[in-house]
Amino acid sequence: MKKGARILVTGASGFLGKHVVSLLLGEGYHVSTLGRTPSAQGLPHFQADLGHDTPVDAVSTMDAIVHLACDVSIARSIENPDSHIANNLAMTLAILQACRSSVHKPLVIFLSTDRVYGKASGRVTEQSPTFPIEPYTASKIMGEVALATYANQFGIPYIAIRASAFFGPHQPRRSFISDVIQKMITEAVVVVGPLKSVKNFTYVENVAYAVLAALKAPRSAHNRTYNVGGKPVALSRVLALSKTILEKRLGKKIRMRTDRSIRLPQQNEIGPFTLSTASAHKTLRWKERTPLKAGLEKTIDYFLEIFLTPENQ
Repeated sequence: MKKGARILVTGASGFLGKHVVSLLLGEGYHVSTLGRTPSAQGLPHFQADLGHDTPVDAVSTMDAIVHLACDVSIARSIENPDSHIANNLAMTLAILQACRSSVHKPLVIFLSTDRVYGKASGRVTEQSPTFPIEPYTASKIMGEVALATYANQFGIPYIAIRASAFFGPHQPRRSFISDVIQKMITEAVVVVGPLKSVKNFTYVENVAYAVLAALKAPRSAHNRTYNVGGKPVALSRVLALSKTILEKRLGKKIRMRTDRSIRLPQQNEIGPFTLSTASAHKTLRWKERTPLKAGLEKTIDYFLEIFLTPENQ
């Protein structure tokens, strides 16, 4: 899809959405947003509650829809699985129904997750079995199925991106990397639980570039799912890297303490597995531009600027 194409983004005010919108604007695309509230970027906005509305007018003028909007809270999905699944799926179906009503069928780019592989081990590809271990992941798998159904039945093209855990500026504190970096900046002693888990972390802009690659991909790449993400890394390694970077930035030692009574529910841990991104490399021409350490440096610098400015001290 060439520069100047009209792109509609849902979830534009979210963590990933901010990075995607910024990248697309920089690449020369005409970006509009869709949702209950306008984005902070001041872009053209279509008002809609995707849980209840079908945004036909918004979609009919677009060349592509980047659908990022969803409730990403795993905890809320476990507390209220029925409403969580229904709401996330309803938002995706609203986009697809609007595309169905449009004479021109825009490309739908859908953000999924590598959590669909559940407790797999070894190397996983897009053909590996899926195993949802919480309702949030179930809603993503259902969204992928809906995309394939509407593509086959109604000719609506799509690309689904199964992204690994991403981090970076603007990330909510409920995420491990965001939380531990902010604790290191603000607390005298940082208390963490045992950090044995392994995840395929990647810097957020790597995922934003995957969205851009999907927009630029040829038609032969459509109606497929692609893995996008980083290599497996233990939380303890992420902590050690972050600590080293911050100690250099701050010019002081950071005190750490492990509290073994702090434990994450093991039933919600995925993997560990290695995410094969060969298909994204070959077909979308995507690659991980920012490695783990460089991504952590950018994230740390972002939070340092927030916390060390005079008005925040």
